[in-house]
Amino acid sequence: MYDYNELKNNALNPNATQDDINALGEWFEQYGDEFWNGEYFEIDSEHRLYPQYREIDEDEFEICGYEII
Repeated sequence: MYDYNELKNNALNPNATQDDINALGEWFEQYGDEFWNGEYFEIDSEHRLYPQYREIDEDEFEICGYEII
């Protein structure tokens, strides 16, 4: 299991890469159900992690990355 705090710190770092953000998103997908509100994962009171989707077939989508807002 990856360390949540390390993943969070890496993703919120001003020099974070998309890989850092995606690693945090993958952690949330695996272990963070209680942080999901149906639209985004609540990282903390100031940050939200939104999955980004792409259409792979008609009305079928998959997560292709994450965005922190």
